[in-house]
Amino acid sequence: MIRKLYFVFLSITLSVGISFGQAGSGSIKGSVIDSKSNKPIEMVKVVLYQGGIIKGGTDTDENGKFEFPSITAGSYDVEFRSSEHQPLKLSGVGVSSDQITFLDKTKLSKPDDVLNLEEVEVVAYKVPLIKKDGAAQGSTVTREDIAKLPIRTAAGVAATVGGVNETDNGEISVRGSREGATYYYIDGIKVRGSSNLPKSALEEVQVITGGVPASYGDVTGGIIAVTTRGPSSVYFGSIEGVTSGFYFKGKDPIGYDGKVYGLDNYAYNLVEGMVSGPLWMRKDKDGNKTEPILGFLLSATYNYQKDPRPLAGGSWRIKKEAREALLNEPLRPSSSGSGNFDNSNFLRMDDFEKTKFKMNSQRTVISAAGKIDVNTGPTVNLTFGGSLNYNYGKVYSYYNSLFNFENFGNQDVLDWRVYGRFRQSFKNTTEGSSSKVKSFYYNLMVDYSKSYNKLYDDKHGYDIFNYGHVGYYNTTWEPTFSFNSSGDSLVQDGFKSVIVDYTPSDINPTFAAITSQYYKMNPDPIGKYENLQQINQNGALRNGDRLSDVYGLWYSLGTPYGDLYKSENDQLRVTGSASIVVGGHNISLGVEYEQRWDRGWGSGRNFSSSGQDPIGIWTIARQYMNSHISELDLDNPILLGSVGGYPKIGYNRLNTGYAANAGNGNYGGAAHNDEQYFFDYNFRKEIGLNPAGNDFVDIDEYDPNVFSLDMFSADELFNQGQNFIGYYGYDKNGKKVKGVTDINKYFNDFDENGNYKRFVGAFQPTYIAGYIMDKFSFDNIVFNVGVRVDVFDANQPKLKDPFLFFNARDVREAKKVKSQDPSNYDWVNIPGSMGEDYVVYVNDVTNPTQINGFRSGETWYDANGDQVQDPSVIRGSAGIAPWLTNPSQTTPTADAFEDYKVAINVMPRIAFSFPISDEANFFANYDILTRRPNTGIRFDPIDYQFITTRSGSIINNANLRPEKTIDYSFGFQQVVTRTSSIKVSAFYREQRDMIQIRNLFEAYPSTYKTYGNRDFGTVKGVTIEYDLRRTGNIRLTANYTLQFADGTGSDANSALSFVNSNQPDLRTIYPLSYDQRHSFAFTIDYRYGDGADYNGPSIKGVKLFENMGLNIVTLINSGSPYSKQKNINSAAMISPSSSQMTGTLNGSRKPWTYSLDLQIDRTWELQFGKDENKKKYAYLNVYLRITNLLNHKNVINVYRATGTPNDDGYLAAAEWQNSIQSKLDEQSFRDLYKMSVENPYNYSMPRTIRLGIKFDF
Repeated sequence: MIRKLYFVFLSITLSVGISFGQAGSGSIKGSVIDSKSNKPIEMVKVVLYQGGIIKGGTDTDENGKFEFPSITAGSYDVEFRSSEHQPLKLSGVGVSSDQITFLDKTKLSKPDDVLNLEEVEVVAYKVPLIKKDGAAQGSTVTREDIAKLPIRTAAGVAATVGGVNETDNGEISVRGSREGATYYYIDGIKVRGSSNLPKSALEEVQVITGGVPASYGDVTGGIIAVTTRGPSSVYFGSIEGVTSGFYFKGKDPIGYDGKVYGLDNYAYNLVEGMVSGPLWMRKDKDGNKTEPILGFLLSATYNYQKDPRPLAGGSWRIKKEAREALLNEPLRPSSSGSGNFDNSNFLRMDDFEKTKFKMNSQRTVISAAGKIDVNTGPTVNLTFGGSLNYNYGKVYSYYNSLFNFENFGNQDVLDWRVYGRFRQSFKNTTEGSSSKVKSFYYNLMVDYSKSYNKLYDDKHGYDIFNYGHVGYYNTTWEPTFSFNSSGDSLVQDGFKSVIVDYTPSDINPTFAAITSQYYKMNPDPIGKYENLQQINQNGALRNGDRLSDVYGLWYSLGTPYGDLYKSENDQLRVTGSASIVVGGHNISLGVEYEQRWDRGWGSGRNFSSSGQDPIGIWTIARQYMNSHISELDLDNPILLGSVGGYPKIGYNRLNTGYAANAGNGNYGGAAHNDEQYFFDYNFRKEIGLNPAGNDFVDIDEYDPNVFSLDMFSADELFNQGQNFIGYYGYDKNGKKVKGVTDINKYFNDFDENGNYKRFVGAFQPTYIAGYIMDKFSFDNIVFNVGVRVDVFDANQPKLKDPFLFFNARDVREAKKVKSQDPSNYDWVNIPGSMGEDYVVYVNDVTNPTQINGFRSGETWYDANGDQVQDPSVIRGSAGIAPWLTNPSQTTPTADAFEDYKVAINVMPRIAFSFPISDEANFFANYDILTRRPNTGIRFDPIDYQFITTRSGSIINNANLRPEKTIDYSFGFQQVVTRTSSIKVSAFYREQRDMIQIRNLFEAYPSTYKTYGNRDFGTVKGVTIEYDLRRTGNIRLTANYTLQFADGTGSDANSALSFVNSNQPDLRTIYPLSYDQRHSFAFTIDYRYGDGADYNGPSIKGVKLFENMGLNIVTLINSGSPYSKQKNINSAAMISPSSSQMTGTLNGSRKPWTYSLDLQIDRTWELQFGKDENKKKYAYLNVYLRITNLLNHKNVINVYRATGTPNDDGYLAAAEWQNSIQSKLDEQSFRDLYKMSVENPYNYSMPRTIRLGIKFDF
């Protein structure tokens, strides 16, 4: 129903000419006066150009004023022509998203000679020190400045803005917002996936930290709006190459002799190209080309990095000789003669070495962006564009890096998006018109985005049975006999395995080598490999067995990458805006419609902490095979002869499967309570056996290629909640499906084989928003007043009551039951204060005889109606006991669920700025921001199907509501000198309904963990910014932010340790983990000009530093908080022992961090051609970019017990010495632990050096 309403709403909106909410447009307002009389000039033709293409035109009114409303952000040239004045062109006029660029009092001069009326005076636009439209706080960085920065990404640019912090992994926090609360927009498209673009495609990066206009929604942090360059009327382009060195692998197949030659050790290489120009030109009557009808811009980047995230101090690896020794002899017998040990446990420090780059961690990124402009006239514009980012390479794992770097996983990520934008404007040109309507425009944009993500082992891909395959095991079975109770017959009592023959596989050669050596070490099978269990118990491997970790510190050599996954996310948006200029008001209206389809399929560990990796599929397949013929057919004895005069009686296997009995060869499934597994039935068919037969099948003797996932039913793969496969938007086999999840069908629909279908549709949330905004200026005061309404529908079922997976009686129903049968329900006594909808709890689920309490929402009452804090006091003898309507129910049914209730949020936005004087400006804003839930909301029916076995896992909450932020800020900007200004702004943010993990104690049938809108917080701060425009050779921006971010949770999982310890659901205010108390950012650019503008040293007329510059970016941040630890624990292990906090939550601070990045560049002008009038010009730019110039080891993480980044105190702690000394090899353990505890990820990245050459033409 809600979807129908959406489309009706959209249809009505379109019919009245109002399009959809469009972000990414600004406007130009100005006036024209005579240079001598200072009087306004009317009827001046004002023409807007971008890349030589006319983008609009207007005339000044009787007051000399003009306006270009809603133009795409970017750089423009504005030309003024009057019949009596010399034409003037302002070049490089910057327009930012949702801001007004003022060109007030533009002066035109009358020429001394009338012949000069056609000569256009070109003047470079100077960005004013104080923007009149300063209500939206933040900063805009243009293409010219981006080119000089030692940065290539929008996130890196944003990190230089006051109030913005970038983590070491690239995540952005704006004014204390949570990571992920800031949205990227590229040309008005809301970005899902990567925001990576070629640097040459960037026109500007605008960062909004406060005063978010009503045209933006679904965000509680900030906005990073990226505008790409537009096409041009003339051809131009660039080619760029960047390198830090080259990697040569050498002859060793896994790179032991690989080397990097170059400026640093990380082999960064990039090639980027860009070209733009006209595709189709308009011609005049004489056939001369005049202006482009079609223009294009295309840019692309190829980037290879041997080590995308270099490590300070390098990375440890096992030496080649030690590795080969382990492959040849992985085991050694125990001293007791029982079992074997992995030789990895006996290696010492001299068996390892350090490398300057990480092994096998290479990644490649290909990105591209394109745009086509259709120039149909100054009032109509049609643009098509898109961008792409393909990122593929290895999934580096620290715990695999020492022994097992060869087996890192592969990840392929592809994000692409396309859009089309149509814009049309109308202007009231009626002479003498009294209408206050000056202009009207509308635009419409449709964009579509798609993201793919794949994770897999390079060798095995999605062949799940390859992951755990060791070899081929052929078991010889014999029947076993014993005398019956009367002692007169020898009767068969079962079967036993007498020997397992083994042939190694080359699929996982390291696995195979372990079992091969085990067989060589034990030529006698007795007690060693009479059966599969003995192989496992003595330290060798069967199919599906996992290698033990090396002391719990490092993953063992040869372990396959333990994951496979794929996802596909689609997003369709229809956006736009309609605006009408009435008097001095620019009134915008719009709506935005967005539909998503998210799909995922892969190994169970991606969907639940109870899920399994692919290796163990062999174990479960072995359990499923032959389970229905495990007993003997005792009703049909077979005389096998006699032994010593005693009759020998045997039996066939008893087949309890449906196919062998009532099914007549057909599988029965859950619909017929079939005791034969679907996998067993299908595998028998696959290998040519009768699926209803009694043959004992040993799956370990078959090649993994014989097996497939479609042999299993969905429930068999779910494995009682410890699932091997999870999915949504796909079926169990990984095939994409359409439709939505129907909870009733999920629990009740069977397929043609009698198996539950278990259909799970894609996650399909819908988002729609509408806004009205009035942006106007009055006596130099700029107002932006608006209101936005966001509507979010998760389009999925949710529990009616999060505490009940099965229906239970409320007070109203309890009273009804008693009234119908008072004699049997005389124990039903309900206090008068209990509401009719309160849930009733009794003393026993199956046989209630007493009311123990009641519940309303999350408020609990005892049998007397008194509120209680601890619900455990109303438990029955077997635990909490709601009065169920169907006590025999074991799985949820559809009537326990209802549709998600649409979340509607109204968000007023008010911002204004006004001049205090000619050299000072005041600004303020009040915003309410909301953001849809992005963590733990997707409904997964598997969680509810296996709630009792998954109660220790985190269950998604399908009823999460949007998060909210209320933002207040104000400040002023003051001119300091002719070329500099200072801005001071203060902000206060309230964060409400933030998502946090929690326990639902005494839920039925089990207490479970889930997410809720529980957290709140406040962020207070002041930002001081100094802006020095180019003064002589120097350009400087600097900012300082003082911030206090406190709340009850830093992210959705920050309370997990408390939840896991079953602590009460208490919330405490403490400093958030991203509470960056002090933050400084400096950008300094020192540059020499050319020609007459050069003021540097010269030798014999040679200008040594002509067109040469130095750009420095420095970031200084105080340490982020952490919680001090009371006890010493094994923090460096893969699964550390438990820890105990001391002091207050996040009461300690990490050290300050400091970074200094530098770029030195020089540009040479190149000329081609001899004819002075036909010369072509090009530019060659050479630069050296150095990040972390001083190679400073910033500490970004510490061990909580010691407060240091390289020692957790474990090896020296007295309480752990007995444990350490009991290891197989104490010295080996100490050496391996020391390598692990000195985790280089506790430090920021080391210095990198890159040389670049760029050719512009």
